[in-house]
Amino acid sequence: MKTPIRGLLATALLCAPLFAAAAPAQLSPEQTFDLYARALLEDDAAATRTLNDALKPAFDGQDSVTPVPGMMAQALAEPWQIVLDVAGVKGDPAAAKAMYAKALKASQCRATRSTVEDNEFVDDQKIAKVDFSCQLADLGSVQPLFLASLTGEDKAPRARFTEAYTQALQSGPRKAVTGTLALYTAKDKGYWYSSNFDDLVGPVLDALAPFDSWMQDVEAAKAPKVTGVPACDLLLQQHRSCVAKIAPDQISGVDAMTEELKAKTQVMSAEEMTQECKALRPMAEMMWTDACA
Repeated sequence: MKTPIRGLLATALLCAPLFAAAAPAQLSPEQTFDLYARALLEDDAAATRTLNDALKPAFDGQDSVTPVPGMMAQALAEPWQIVLDVAGVKGDPAAAKAMYAKALKASQCRATRSTVEDNEFVDDQKIAKVDFSCQLADLGSVQPLFLASLTGEDKAPRARFTEAYTQALQSGPRKAVTGTLALYTAKDKGYWYSSNFDDLVGPVLDALAPFDSWMQDVEAAKAPKVTGVPACDLLLQQHRSCVAKIAPDQISGVDAMTEELKAKTQVMSAEEMTQECKALRPMAEMMWTDACA
C-alpha cells in the first residue's frame, strides 16, 4: 500500500537556510535539534519562535522555519483514512488528525549527543551529526493483525486490526526509535541549521504508520532466498528485475551488489542487515523508472 507520507515530507522543508552573514553562536547542535523537533513534530510555537529568533540574523531578519500547524498529523491521518476505507470502517478525519497530533506531541524526539567534524565538501565548514532518540508507540503486536486483515473478504479481522492499532497508538507500550540528523554551520561557524529534515521526520512517520513497511515484509517473505535476510532479498529481487528491463548491460552491478550483501551477512546480524538494506532501498529506487512496475 503506497501512502502519501513520503511525498508530504517535502512540504516540511518549508524554508531552506540562506547563506547570509551569521550571528554569534547561540545554540549548540543539541539545542538546535531539540527546537527543530519540537517545532516540526510537536507544533510547539514557543520552540519555533525561539529557533527563528536565534537564527534571524543569519536569515536577513526572516524566519528560518515556518511549519504549518497540524501538517504532520494530517500527513499521517490521510493514509490511515485509506486503511479505514479498505477495512469498511467509517472514520472521522478530525479525530484521526487529533490522534496523530497527540502521538507526535508525545514523541519527545530529543538529542542524545553530537559529533562535530569537518565538512569534506565545503572548506571551513563543520557538520554536526546529532544522535537522537524518540519515544513512540510500539506497534509490533499489531502487525500480525494487519497481516490477517489482508486475507479474505471477512471484515472482522480488519475491524480488529483498526481497533488494536488505535488503542496501541493512544495508550499502548512505547519504544525508543533512534536516528541521526546532520546539522551544518556557515563558514564563520555562527549557527547550526538543517535544510533536510527527512532523517528526523521519516523515522517518526514510519514508526507511527508502518503500513508500507509491513506490506514490504509480506513481499519479502516471498522473495528468493539469497542473503537469508528478507528485506535484502526483496531489494535484490526488485532491483535485479528492474535493471534487467531498463539497463540489462548493467546487470553485473546487481551481481556485485548481491555478493557484497552476502558477504556482509557473515559479519553483521540480521537486524543490522535489515537496516542496511532499508537504507539502500531509497538509493536503488532512485534508479527505477515506470518501466520497472
